[in-house]
Amino acid sequence: MSDSILDKLNQSISATANDPAVPLEQRTFEEAELVLASTLSVNENLQLVSSLSSLLPTLQQDPTPAVNLLLRLLDKYSYGDILQLGSIPFKEGLAVGDHMVSYNMLIISILKKATSNAADTASVAGMLDTVMALVQLWLCTRITGVATAAQQLLLDLLRIDQEVQTGPDTHVPTGGQGLMWRRLFGDRDIYRVYFEACSCLTPGKHGFGLSKNHRTEAAGRLMEWLAEVAKMDWNVVSRSHHPDIEQEYRTEGGLIGFATSNMVEKDDILLYRNLIDFYSAILVATKPEAVELGSSSTDSAGLRYLIASGLHANTIAIYLQTSGRPVDPLESTFLYGPAANYVATYASLFSEHFLASQLAEQVKARLRVTLDQSPSRWAHAESPKHDLHLLASLPRSALLSTSNWQSSPLSLLPSKATNPDVLNTLATVFRGPDRDITFKLGSSSGSAAPPARSLKEAAEARALYFYYVANNPRLWQDIAMHADTVALKDLALSAINVLSALSTAYWSVTPEISMPDNIATPESGHLALVAQPALEYAWPYLLRPSRSFANLVGGRGDAESSAYQVAEAKHDALRSLELRFKMQVEQTPGEGYEDILAQLSKRVADGSLNREGEIGGRIGTLEL
Repeated sequence: MSDSILDKLNQSISATANDPAVPLEQRTFEEAELVLASTLSVNENLQLVSSLSSLLPTLQQDPTPAVNLLLRLLDKYSYGDILQLGSIPFKEGLAVGDHMVSYNMLIISILKKATSNAADTASVAGMLDTVMALVQLWLCTRITGVATAAQQLLLDLLRIDQEVQTGPDTHVPTGGQGLMWRRLFGDRDIYRVYFEACSCLTPGKHGFGLSKNHRTEAAGRLMEWLAEVAKMDWNVVSRSHHPDIEQEYRTEGGLIGFATSNMVEKDDILLYRNLIDFYSAILVATKPEAVELGSSSTDSAGLRYLIASGLHANTIAIYLQTSGRPVDPLESTFLYGPAANYVATYASLFSEHFLASQLAEQVKARLRVTLDQSPSRWAHAESPKHDLHLLASLPRSALLSTSNWQSSPLSLLPSKATNPDVLNTLATVFRGPDRDITFKLGSSSGSAAPPARSLKEAAEARALYFYYVANNPRLWQDIAMHADTVALKDLALSAINVLSALSTAYWSVTPEISMPDNIATPESGHLALVAQPALEYAWPYLLRPSRSFANLVGGRGDAESSAYQVAEAKHDALRSLELRFKMQVEQTPGEGYEDILAQLSKRVADGSLNREGEIGGRIGTLEL
């Protein structure tokens, strides 16, 4: 079979090579790509690669079938092997144009092979015309897939060419020579491309003929790329490399200064929205890392830059709506969400800095306004999802008020007339922090301990749960009702998420925090599920069979799919709880937890949708 495919393939290639008007036999090329490529001998593979390479420059039709087959044939070749096959038109293959997509992807795929080692990357860095064409293609092409591939290639080339590692291994050399870094930032012609393609100002230039919309796309790509490069080396993107070029575009401070200050017209709301997202990406890229046990930084180079440039305060003002001018409805619609996300990113990554500022009280005051809604609005109006995301991102100490619970924004979240965003927010807060473990350097015992900040957050998560329940004793009655309402799938899944959050919660009893005295306060989340008030509602819900639409006329449809998803989520929660109680029994045998574990194990063994109790129907209904 492979011989016949090879014969047909060679005939098609020869026919088109002799007469470019003859169309390629697409089916034959597809069969060859799937079957032939893996069965060819080395010589046959080389011959076919040579034939296709000679054919491509002469094609007057869509080259996709030939390019795809060539890529498949080149899979086993290294970058150096491909260079030895003959001259490769890198620059020409990276030309911008809708008709060049297949050629673009071919050349990018070949260059991608150079990211396997630092020596090949250095070889690419030495090809000025190729790198220039790659940068122009990335910023100027209208084809998103090509731009994404080119952007990732540039990042991979930089990553392999780093002279040292990033993060905790900054002292470890990588073998990189930094040549690609010097090419992309030190070469004047390439450096100018960033400004010419992306700036709303093009002094004496034509901006590669890009329209305003296409310059907006290029600017978005540059911001996305800079955020990733900043993770590798903030200093490179934040310092000036060619001040005279920057002055032409009325900016300073390197590419970060250009992107944040002068690249975007403020009346371009959509690009300004992307710009605020870029500020958040800067915070993420430069987030502090604990190098030694117990050490943490309250700020970073990125945060200091945003504060010094006024961008931090301006973005926060958009969320707080304290800019001192009337609120523009259009601006509020498009910018409020990104601004809220910026504050959330800042508060979660730089919690100490956030808590030490006036912003903590301002944000809580803002949340008390935006979350103070009537039951009907909570249940039926658009969810204040941006504010809820911010609330879930705050340090838990900002939400905890042991003396005046009503002053906490968390107290405003309802459990009865509610929506999925609210319940998922409660789940996030109650679950506690991620279980970060920091190993003690130099410890002969190899012991590990959670950082003090994680312990504090874990203790606060426990306290927030009990204060919420003490002031809203019908929480678990509502959760059980929502979880059983299969007709509202998203609400049911979010209610089960609250159950899962308790069963997998990371709580701590240290440092000690005062607790409400009108309810039991177990030390862990899974034990809280078998204490009142959860015991009366959550426990029976977990143990009874899941609701199903299996006996409805009409067979299996969307309703059945919803029932299955809800049942699977419930079963996952049961398995998590079973695992916790297995550990509990091992730690405290003879305390009565064996009976609880036996009930859970039986329910887990029954599966997500067992047949028990199907007579009479198991249809979730909604109280209207």
